[in-house]
Amino acid sequence: MTLTYAGRFYYDWALNTLHSREQLDARIGDIKDESSHLIRLGISPHRSVILLPEILPRFYEQFPTSEIFLEERPTYQLRTMLEEEQLDLMIDVPHPDSLNYQNIVLAQEHLVLAVPERYIKELPEVSPEAQTITMDPSKATERVVPMQYFAGLPFFMLAEPQNLAALSRRIYESAGFLPQTRMVCSRIVTALELVGCGLGIVLAPEIYSLPGYAQEGVRYFHIEPLATDQLDVRQICLVYRKSLYLHSGLKALIDLFVERTPEIYRST
Repeated sequence: MTLTYAGRFYYDWALNTLHSREQLDARIGDIKDESSHLIRLGISPHRSVILLPEILPRFYEQFPTSEIFLEERPTYQLRTMLEEEQLDLMIDVPHPDSLNYQNIVLAQEHLVLAVPERYIKELPEVSPEAQTITMDPSKATERVVPMQYFAGLPFFMLAEPQNLAALSRRIYESAGFLPQTRMVCSRIVTALELVGCGLGIVLAPEIYSLPGYAQEGVRYFHIEPLATDQLDVRQICLVYRKSLYLHSGLKALIDLFVERTPEIYRST
């Protein structure tokens, strides 16, 4: 069964009416009571565990009776929820529709190659001083390791259609090899736990190399800036619909993300 043309028109009108009512209620509530709001926040699981403990305590100091409805999902699901107006804010990569969505850049998120320490011991060509990965073997030094050194070792891959899965694949292609896949994981946290067990290698957001979050027995190599479109870096943004009414609670939460997120990423 599908809607007729008239039915589709009525359905769109009903959605817009409901959305207008929500906006009206929010505005009226903002006038009556500046202390209590419901905020629907979407964020990927690997960022929520690091960013939210730094930001939410400060938010609740200002708005102790407000409620945050949290959705922890991968990028493609969060974007769909935002477009269907199931979310107010999203912390993720920018929305491509800059006409209808506001993208506030919070940080530049680089990727690191997480490698078990025991793998390093099995590769005598990798110096203990090595800290960086390069795609170009001719650039190898004591501190810079060609990614091709790891080509024969097992890797963890991320499930499609995650943004990080496609990004990782393009980086491996730039290095000129197809990783030996040990397992496909739907969550980067799971893959990193398995790296810590010495079972394989994975490309992960650099935020996981922060003190307090880095896995025991894992070496984290930063990737040398690539000549092709900086594949190893992506913008992390706070995204919301430009039509969204920014009540006092939303404004405060946005300000906290803008203030604190760059500091957290700089600590890497």
